[in-house]
Amino acid sequence: MAPTPILDERLTIQKHRKFLQRHLAILPSKHQEHEANKLAIVTYALIGLSCIGDPISEEYAASKKWLRRHYRVIGQGDSSIAGFFPSLYMDLDNALTISLTSTLFGLISLLCLKDHKFFNSDVDREGICRFVSKCHKPEAGGFSASLDIIAEDGFQPSKTDPDDLRHTYVAIAILYLMGCRKSSHFSQYVCLESLSSHVKEKACISGGFGQYGEPHAGYTSCALSILELISDRWDIFPDSFYDRTIEWLLQRQVSDKCPEMSGHEHFDPEDDGGFQGRENKFADSCYGFWCVNSLNILKTSQKVGNEYQNGLSEYLINKTQNSLLGGFSKNDNEDPDLYHTCLTLAALSLMSGEFDGSLFLPRKVADTAKSQLIAP
Repeated sequence: MAPTPILDERLTIQKHRKFLQRHLAILPSKHQEHEANKLAIVTYALIGLSCIGDPISEEYAASKKWLRRHYRVIGQGDSSIAGFFPSLYMDLDNALTISLTSTLFGLISLLCLKDHKFFNSDVDREGICRFVSKCHKPEAGGFSASLDIIAEDGFQPSKTDPDDLRHTYVAIAILYLMGCRKSSHFSQYVCLESLSSHVKEKACISGGFGQYGEPHAGYTSCALSILELISDRWDIFPDSFYDRTIEWLLQRQVSDKCPEMSGHEHFDPEDDGGFQGRENKFADSCYGFWCVNSLNILKTSQKVGNEYQNGLSEYLINKTQNSLLGGFSKNDNEDPDLYHTCLTLAALSLMSGEFDGSLFLPRKVADTAKSQLIAP
């Protein structure tokens, strides 16, 4: 069954399809420097095509073998770890190149392509969970995206990776896809007390989550997705904090009906309906996804309604859609790119109820995975 497409006649679907397909056929020259992130590029393209309803599991069935070539099991028995490396060019002898981010991208891509055999019988679930556990920094609560190999100590979290909420989200999402559902499952692989402290340290007084006390829409989405996936840790914050977070998120939507903002150096009336990622910033199409995902997780429909969605749809389609080349751009002044195209289509799909934002998967793919492939 193909994913449910976004139903909006204003979308130039055929142009977007060709734009996304080009990234799967041959990597555009402007992205060749990102070859080391090839799995991310493939995942963004597959997610985008899924959002417009393409039957990618049929059209790209042959790609499952190519994706599996990025998967490795390292070691044997109870000490093995497993994961994905980001590009075939990163398949190096005597070098540990698997990472948390490439592992999540690999799993998401194979789920989109309906490689049920991989999840039912071929994946080393415990090996992947052990890899996540090795990346955990229990003293700090966060995660490194990769491991260092220190001969006398074995696998250790990389000392150069920042342990911010993005890596923590990736780690928790991987564990969820491997069958974890609640604290008792996750605690087999990570210290949830230190993880909870790590998330709490990123909470901001005005609501939301971020670095150095400044809330950020992307980090907020990561933090709330972590709580959504673990499912029974919401009580680490009082209800008043979640209420402040809802208000902070809604205030990130730019309106041209604010005369007091006229003349402000970071205000553009053309951003009307779009969301900014931080205070005093211009709107950016990707933050539409991060903000709507957070609002959906907090289940705000009963509190504030969904009025913000109409303005966001207008902004995304009328201001950031490229009807000539296909794809979507960051704003109304930039060229389209794959990342913002994927996030825009995901946001539109999320607002129509056809996308699982906490797992970053089309709703039907996520539901099938939860019920048939990754049950605890």
